[in-house]
Amino acid sequence: MKSRRVFLTSLASLVVPAAATAAGINKKDTQSVFKNCPRAIGGPTASRFPQVVVQDQNKKKSWFYEELIHDKLVFISFTSVRGEKLYPIIDNLVKVQAMLEDRLGKDVFMYTISTSPEEDSPQELKKLADSKGAKWPFLTGEVDDVQDILAAFGIRGRINGLAWVGNEKTGRWMTKASRQHPLYIAESIARLSIGKDHKPFLIDMRSV
Repeated sequence: MKSRRVFLTSLASLVVPAAATAAGINKKDTQSVFKNCPRAIGGPTASRFPQVVVQDQNKKKSWFYEELIHDKLVFISFTSVRGEKLYPIIDNLVKVQAMLEDRLGKDVFMYTISTSPEEDSPQELKKLADSKGAKWPFLTGEVDDVQDILAAFGIRGRINGLAWVGNEKTGRWMTKASRQHPLYIAESIARLSIGKDHKPFLIDMRSV
């Protein structure tokens, strides 16, 4: 009897969010419950990131942590369509993209997160990415959700020159300036790589 009661209680906890949606309850009323749902998977820093959905410039939706961060080596930058006009970073990151070559999208993943999700639609982000020749995902989403992601990285304001490199397999993360020499950024990615791609130094930095 006790095991049956536990099972029914667990089942009810799963049905509540769906039932609330069907009843027309505002998303914000269930947001805290939704974000606190246990993830199916976890990693070294999983608890740091919110459980939210984002979408890229091609309107592809993904779970931010589970699909884009978990078990991956990532390089994450932050800008907005308006901010890019005042403090451009994408041109420099396109050079990093060229240095990664065939690793990009296979064992290294680049993302740029909008600092102005209330303004930056997927269409606007696509125009920005295409105009710069950027092949990686530019992410936006519900304002509250994206703000939660930005807070997890300590990002404030619409203009930000800080980028993060992280290996969620090992739990190691570091920050880099988005407008730093692209070789220095590529080197940080190599340092956090594992296996054959790990390289503490790419070249003698005195020659740069």
